[in-house]
Amino acid sequence: MANTIKTIIVDDEINSIQNLEDDLKTYPEIEILDTFTSSQKAKKSIIQYQPDLLFLDVEMPYINGIELLQEIRPHVRNNMRVIFYSAFDKYMLDALRASAFDYLLKPYQTNELKQIVERIKREKSNNSINFDQAMRQLLSNDCKFAVQTISRLLLLRRSEILFFQYSDETRCWQMTLTNMEQYRLRLSTKAKDILNFCPSFIRVNTNYILNIDYLSSVENNTLRCILYAPFNHLEISASRRHYSKIKEALNFL
Repeated sequence: MANTIKTIIVDDEINSIQNLEDDLKTYPEIEILDTFTSSQKAKKSIIQYQPDLLFLDVEMPYINGIELLQEIRPHVRNNMRVIFYSAFDKYMLDALRASAFDYLLKPYQTNELKQIVERIKREKSNNSINFDQAMRQLLSNDCKFAVQTISRLLLLRRSEILFFQYSDETRCWQMTLTNMEQYRLRLSTKAKDILNFCPSFIRVNTNYILNIDYLSSVENNTLRCILYAPFNHLEISASRRHYSKIKEALNFL
């Protein structure tokens, strides 16, 4: 469901989690991915699933909710909405400083939760333009388009993109331009998102997506992808699994 709000709850009190779950289940848009009573266990799951919405208890053992948010910030999407909730309002200022989307004071009123959910729904609706579809349309004509990287907003043409490479270390895709500049894409960007941008972007192996406009040939035995000069020095090989897709693309083009 396109408008689903993927949600994770982190609270060291099981009863609090159950109460919040019960209240959230009254909203069909909310999809609860997971719940955790440990901030340490929650950290890995939050980074992996990249939820739209995170309910985060402030007072937890080992590291509190605000400290947890500071740790995961570099690894999650900028538009992840964080709702801090606590039995103590003394943390409210700290939560605001941590760029929280909102704050719930335990025990919260159901109308307070409703207001927050409605805010998120409105915001999601206002941003409902499909970025991937817009990118695909612009790229098909090699028009200039905008892509948000980790460091900046880039204005590019399809012809300026050489390839994308997935980094196991940073767990994200990195874009290499024809001038050999490299930019990390957002953590939320998946291989299928890149492939949907344009027919010229073809996956040649698990970690590489090439702009096939620069592909000259593929060696029969080694499956090495030979690019046009001045990029013919690059060592990129296709996998047997993806070779058929390359041939289909070449036949199509």
